[in-house]
Amino acid sequence: MPDMHQQAWEDWGSVDPLYAILTDPKYRHGGGDVGEFLATGEGFAQDLLDQCDELGLAGTRKSALDFGCGIGRVTAPLAARFTSALGLDVSESMVAEARRLHTGRPNCTFEVHRGDDLHQYPDGSFDLVLSVLVLQHLPSRSAMVGYLAEFVRVLRPGGALIVQLPSSVPPAPTLPPWTTREGLRKRGGSLLRRAGVSPGFLYQHLDWVPEMTMTAVSDEITRSTIASAGGRVVHTTPPDIDSGGTESRIYFATR
Repeated sequence: MPDMHQQAWEDWGSVDPLYAILTDPKYRHGGGDVGEFLATGEGFAQDLLDQCDELGLAGTRKSALDFGCGIGRVTAPLAARFTSALGLDVSESMVAEARRLHTGRPNCTFEVHRGDDLHQYPDGSFDLVLSVLVLQHLPSRSAMVGYLAEFVRVLRPGGALIVQLPSSVPPAPTLPPWTTREGLRKRGGSLLRRAGVSPGFLYQHLDWVPEMTMTAVSDEITRSTIASAGGRVVHTTPPDIDSGGTESRIYFATR
């Protein structure tokens, strides 16, 4: 039986995967265009690799890992630029959709990944390890730090680790009380989901959404974790603060 973290992302994959990945209001309740959504990954992947070229990273482009791949928005563009690209995600529904959407790319594979590490991949397996808008949703700070170290381990010398992490997140809002209509909707929806009511029904009729946790790791801990694992940070983007008050950076590292 999946744990709460796995179940939440399984539910997101079944009810609204596009919104879960980019949290843009236009994708809520199946809005937006899938083709346009996937096209955003092309420019994003190219911008990251252009940055790698400027930094002298990942000159060899044989294998890429997209950790937390969702439906393959960035994995597929990486497959067009590497000999092979592997997307890993905790959600079976996300992986199933990624496989369906990208059947025309035989060098682009997707696997369900659950666990606390990447033990099935030897040291130095990938020329690029990418994880953006993913680690922040893991259930604990220790899990985030553990994966950071694993990313460095599976990176080939001279390769590029590109990882986005929030350094601070605002406190989670308190749920409205049961006595309010909003509180009844949100609290009742969660109880009904735990009782086995389908996520699609709750999403459509109560506008209930699965949980999406947000956890931060300080810039100091991120840098020290990468260094302790044998890597080094060579560049970070300026801190970005989103509309909800979360501050994050993208780190470029190598080993």
